[in-house]
Amino acid sequence: MHLPQQRPHHDIAALFAAAQPDFLRVSAPMVRYSKLEFRRLVRMNGVQLAFTPMMISDSINNSEKARQNEFSTDPDDQPLIAQFAAKDATEFVTSAQLIYPYVDGIDLNCGCPQSWAMSKGYGCGLLRQPEQVREVVQQVRRTLPSDFSVSVKMRLLGGSEEDSVERTIDLARQLERAGVTFLTLHGRTPAQKHSKDTLNVSAMEEVRKSLQIPLIVNGNVESWSDACELHAQTGAAGVMAARGLLANPALFNSDYPTATTTPSACVEQWLDIASAAGDNLLFQCFHHHLTFMWSSEMKRSLRVQFNSLGTKQQVVDFLREHYNVRTSGVDPEPAPYTDCTYTHFTPPRHARHIAAEAEEKAWSSKSDGKFFTEFKAHQISSPAGDDLELGGLFGGEE
Repeated sequence: MHLPQQRPHHDIAALFAAAQPDFLRVSAPMVRYSKLEFRRLVRMNGVQLAFTPMMISDSINNSEKARQNEFSTDPDDQPLIAQFAAKDATEFVTSAQLIYPYVDGIDLNCGCPQSWAMSKGYGCGLLRQPEQVREVVQQVRRTLPSDFSVSVKMRLLGGSEEDSVERTIDLARQLERAGVTFLTLHGRTPAQKHSKDTLNVSAMEEVRKSLQIPLIVNGNVESWSDACELHAQTGAAGVMAARGLLANPALFNSDYPTATTTPSACVEQWLDIASAAGDNLLFQCFHHHLTFMWSSEMKRSLRVQFNSLGTKQQVVDFLREHYNVRTSGVDPEPAPYTDCTYTHFTPPRHARHIAAEAEEKAWSSKSDGKFFTEFKAHQISSPAGDDLELGGLFGGEE
């Protein structure tokens, strides 16, 4: 079937080749946080490939409301990979056909270790069924044009260290033969979740050596120097960051090689992006990002005050008054947003559920979420200068 393109698709394999002998700098799929406006910010600071937040295929496939709430883009939002959590090939291929006009590839989440995801057959739950993952890739390859990127984000498989590496390499090679464009590997097993000292760098290197396709590596990247070191250790074609980018969206900006907190110039860029976005960027998301970026610069009393602010203008005034962090002072042109429509493809009936049920169960962007709630409690109780690392709460991804 013919699927339209809203813009020409990037050749993702060529993108990796062009980055050599350096590495591709990649922004992870972060639930709630890797939305369009944040992608604008990290692209201004060195990111070369960005992912959408993880979206649930079932909701996207069956609810127009979910599509409009969970995905947005603009003409400059490229190259872009859309990530989905799907249980089977039908769900994933349906999502791919819907999102095809607006992105350069689609990625299957096999990396989320959270119990809710695994219990529903999403994320790491799929690693228990490697033949299912292979079938998902094969089916989307049979359905979509061959130049459209298809990828999988996964973790090391469980077992003893030797067995874990062997099983991971076996699955990675199966997916390579099935036709994935690239793979992303988080260097921990599902059971290890996020613990810093469990990152298995040598295993990531072994997996990379076993493949002909590009491998992105992920884990413990909190600064530009961390990214360079992980690349040197593994030889990977790309390095991905998640929490590190939340704490410092300029992580991949080589002008700040050792920074683990956000430079004030980057905060000012975020203020300008928010101003241009207008009502398209919800206050909650705008405020959360600043909490991650700037909490380490605040004394406890100011953190409490900052968390009580309720409008963008109050935030702008607060940062100017206390830290001399300010907007450019020029009223920006409204930021462009692509009018995403999905009339080019109607999901087949066997892939549908009752739309109202899908909408009712869909994740709500209006709630703070466990990750931010616990991070905020931590940063309120900690004095200025304490380590406010983003911990293991975020999406189970890093």
